[in-house]
Amino acid sequence: MTTTAPRAALSTTAALALLFCCSIARSADDARELVATQNQLAFYSPFWQNLHHVLYAEAWRKRGVEPARSNAGTLPEPLTGNLTPQEQAAWDAAVAYYDRELADHDLLFELADIRRALYRGAGKLPETGLGKAHHDALAAAAPVYAKYWWPSHDRANRAWIAEALPRIAQLAPEVTTKLERLYDTRWFRTPARVDIVRVGKRQGNYTDGIPAPGYITLSSSDPDNQGWAVVEVVFHESSHAVFEEALRDPIAREEREQRKRTGQLWHVALFYITGEVVHEALAARKIDYTQYLYSTGLFDRAWPQFEPTIEHNMPAFVAGKTSLADAMHALVAEAPEPAPRPPR
Repeated sequence: MTTTAPRAALSTTAALALLFCCSIARSADDARELVATQNQLAFYSPFWQNLHHVLYAEAWRKRGVEPARSNAGTLPEPLTGNLTPQEQAAWDAAVAYYDRELADHDLLFELADIRRALYRGAGKLPETGLGKAHHDALAAAAPVYAKYWWPSHDRANRAWIAEALPRIAQLAPEVTTKLERLYDTRWFRTPARVDIVRVGKRQGNYTDGIPAPGYITLSSSDPDNQGWAVVEVVFHESSHAVFEEALRDPIAREEREQRKRTGQLWHVALFYITGEVVHEALAARKIDYTQYLYSTGLFDRAWPQFEPTIEHNMPAFVAGKTSLADAMHALVAEAPEPAPRPPR
């Protein structure tokens, strides 16, 4: 697979050439935000998407809730600066708008139209797709963000990309080839967009199917997105776009045939498969690595009921000793159904 060596920024000509290959008309602003492309993943550090996420996170911070109860991640550095009264008022008004109108809604599922509108803006504040009050709040907050915090956030995002890409390049040929074989599905044939934001969801990362072939958002400050974990995180989120259907369809078929509901079993399987493939590639290089499900406590915290059946059935599948269809049949057969909700 063709890759582009990581560098601080692509030239406008190279960026436009890449995006022409994607058959997407973008602006010069968008080209400047494109940092590098590798393994059919185009990594961006986009201004408006970063501002959107920072305002969302600040709205939650000002609520003073525990991080575990927040919808947003936490900025590693406070937003400080000698703002003028007018700048402070504009910023506070934008944060208040997010607190009042947007913070209670999920960034991926409920605020997807906002993210897609910002994407269509191609590096500019879009004139359509946002409510007037939201548009005006972003327009007023943008000069403040650009003056005081965006330069450091952009540097941090680009530094994260510069560190991540060599790791991805080292493992990508093995990881993508094996994932393609396991799912019997081809990797991206045109670049998927990856937005690097300084702060994201509480869970750090998420993936949308629009625009095709995929739209991934990753947080450069999330502590679980550092070191070799970036490889698993990137390939897990990519798997949502390119492999999820190949996994969910046989699970759904088995659920119908076995008359069972397994909830998020497919998502746990997706995590496990990617984690094991990355772990295998690193072990071949004598690099110790603990998969995301275990290193973050995600298994114990969110899906302990699925751990026995995942660990019983998935290693053989990842090792190529059983087919996807057979593995999903056994997985669903052993999986517990969600506990019934108590009466209200």
